Amino acid sequence: MSGGVRAPDEDVRAALEAAIEKAGSAGAWARQVGLSPGYVSDVRLRRRALGPALLDALGVERVTTVLYVLPTAAEIAEAAR
Repeated sequence: MSGGVRAPDEDVRAALEAAIEKAGSAGAWARQVGLSPGYVSDVRLRRRALGPALLDALGVERVTTVLYVLPTAAEIAEAAR
């Protein structure tokens, strides 16, 4: 996937709810996309994470970034003592 829009978790969950509403029910949507209705229910109830198969069904790509946290000058000085 290229381009696209960065979206927080809540936007993805809103897209899930919209897809479910369009399908008529969570079970119907789950069957349409080949997922377990129980899994979809667990995701909706936040018992399970948004997994790769569900994201694929929504056309969503998960992108993971790395953040480095550097020590402050005061922390470096304290560690040197």
